[in-house]
Amino acid sequence: MGARALIKDPLTHFLAAGALLFIIAGAVAPAEQGAETIIVDREALLSHIQFRSKAFEPGAAAALLDGMSADAREKLIEGYVREEALDREATALGLDAGDYVIRQRRVQKAEFLAEAAATTPDLAAEDVAAYYAAHEERYRSPPAATATHVFVSAKDRPRDEAKAAAAALLDRLRADRARFEDAPRYGERFLFHKNYVDRTDDYIRSQLGEEAAAAIFDPATPLQEWRGPFSSDYGEHLVFVSARTPSRLAPLAEIEDVVRGDAAEERRQAAIDAAIDRIVARYRVINRLEGGG
Repeated sequence: MGARALIKDPLTHFLAAGALLFIIAGAVAPAEQGAETIIVDREALLSHIQFRSKAFEPGAAAALLDGMSADAREKLIEGYVREEALDREATALGLDAGDYVIRQRRVQKAEFLAEAAATTPDLAAEDVAAYYAAHEERYRSPPAATATHVFVSAKDRPRDEAKAAAAALLDRLRADRARFEDAPRYGERFLFHKNYVDRTDDYIRSQLGEEAAAAIFDPATPLQEWRGPFSSDYGEHLVFVSARTPSRLAPLAEIEDVVRGDAAEERRQAAIDAAIDRIVARYRVINRLEGGG
């Protein structure tokens, strides 16, 4: 049969019309249960609420959904459908291939699910006590001191001259029987503080330098006396120590709520890590790096 005859054949017209109707139907009528179907149900919306808020609390999500007005629920549904459609479109187009940001988002979602699935038993009193005993240093306050200083700058003079000026000023402070509150009347302006009230060694050391901090926290340095000079990167310091507070371990009874919270968080994190480890354990790892196992 020639081409012109084939075109005029009624069977050809019938088959062409059928094919056209099939294409149109596929374009305008998505399948009931296919990739083009987005099902909106309570479970989907609860999951959407939790992922959006990054808080996996089913009870709170359910309360929020149930308390929504009709308009708010409609907006929630519109947001869910829009997000679901765009996600499917991006996946269909392969936009997630090789995209590290999308990869991290998927990993984050899986971690959120593992976190939501992780359950930990309530802590008993003996659990809290055991955690406290194992982490005492966390609840120990560092030593602290209250001190002041008089400063002589070494910026515009040789260090020897600055030391000599500080030594002369020390004699004057002692002759005047200067006290803690008198310090502002002596010496030169310092970049940081004049007085240090109940400050730790690290804090004072970072501003006055090693020598002054060591003297301030040395039990052999008398209280209520001017001592020095002590050198820092900025110049010379004369120090007057009013008080020292030794390191103190807070009793469990005093901080039980804090310890309980810390112990619960550690236990929760351990449960999350275990849940993720179970996921990882389902996969076989082949290490093809040189020397790999």
